[in-house]
Amino acid sequence: MAYLALIVEDVVINKWEISDEVVILGRAKDCDIVIDDQSVSSKHARLVVESDPYMDGVEVVYLEDLKSTNGTKLNGRGVEREKLVDGDMVKIGFNYFRFVGDGAQGLDETAVIVS
Repeated sequence: MAYLALIVEDVVINKWEISDEVVILGRAKDCDIVIDDQSVSSKHARLVVESDPYMDGVEVVYLEDLKSTNGTKLNGRGVEREKLVDGDMVKIGFNYFRFVGDGAQGLDETAVIVS
């Protein structure tokens, strides 16, 4: 299952599985992924899961900006609609998310080491 991971200083803070066809990101409380940041629009961006037109049984995830005030960045550049690939970095407001696609190894979990 593909997911989006919130990254702070190279540490995974939270993860959300992308299990619905449309996942809304924004500051509004009714968003699927709520981002508590004043630089984020109420309905800032969305992830859209669609069937790959070239490969049967494969789904692709698109990132779409919802005409947000401050825009949505993918790997450092502004986007309106772009297909995500494993490892892509999404910036919304001051928040960085890493997209982890299906079949990826995934991100390491933070471990607590007791001595």
